[in-house]
Amino acid sequence: MKQVFNQPRYATLHTLILVSICIALMVVDHRFKQLEAVRSNISLVLSPLRYLVSLPALTGNWASEWFTSHTELLEDNEFLRSEVGLLNARLQKMKVLEEENTRLRNLLGSSQNLADQVLVAELLSVDQNPYRQFIEINRGTVDGVDIGHAVIDDSGIMGQIIYANRQSATAILISDPDHATPVQFIRSGVRTIAFGNGSTDQLEIRYLPATADIRIGDELVTSGLGGRFPADYPVATVSAIREDLTRGFVAVYAIPKARLDSSREVLVIKPRLQE
Repeated sequence: MKQVFNQPRYATLHTLILVSICIALMVVDHRFKQLEAVRSNISLVLSPLRYLVSLPALTGNWASEWFTSHTELLEDNEFLRSEVGLLNARLQKMKVLEEENTRLRNLLGSSQNLADQVLVAELLSVDQNPYRQFIEINRGTVDGVDIGHAVIDDSGIMGQIIYANRQSATAILISDPDHATPVQFIRSGVRTIAFGNGSTDQLEIRYLPATADIRIGDELVTSGLGGRFPADYPVATVSAIREDLTRGFVAVYAIPKARLDSSREVLVIKPRLQE
């Protein structure tokens, strides 16, 4: 029974002794730095243990940062793709505007070189097939457009107005099968008629005498005959000559100067006869 009741007393004594030793060690270490080497060695030995203890937390933090970074990268990538698409669309629009600006400058440059009264117009619709070659423009009688007025682009003759209302007008192209354009060869001076054949990249000149002075590359301009087209406007360039020796005629094929299938802006010219 005495041993049982004496155990707390011995435990308290042991505790006091240990506390005293700790205090003494702390004082010695603080005053004389005698335990620095021991503490460093113990810290070195315990470093792997501290790393192992902290490893689960470090792994959790690393995984969280990785998933967060991956999600952010995916979001940034999606955002950048959207930005690239938007910038590409804007770039294409800028290219279109630049081309349109160039065409308008060419048209304005052409109009300044013409003595005739001109009016800039835009295409509203196009009706082009082997049997009909029509375009509709956004100018009408309120703008001074009337039947018979010639239509050109910055390269050459395109056609003439065949119908006009207040806000718009319809023009037949020189490539229409029912259209005929009075023309003249610049080099030889030969006058003739150029017919459309339903193709926007070819005109035909039929039944020329075999003795006519015609060569590939000759330039054709409007002759002014008939009063529809003013004289000396570019029409086409000779691309092929076919001879019919049995009949004594030649057929000439020419490429129109005007961009009949791609022009978006045109000039309407009032004929000299109506000035």
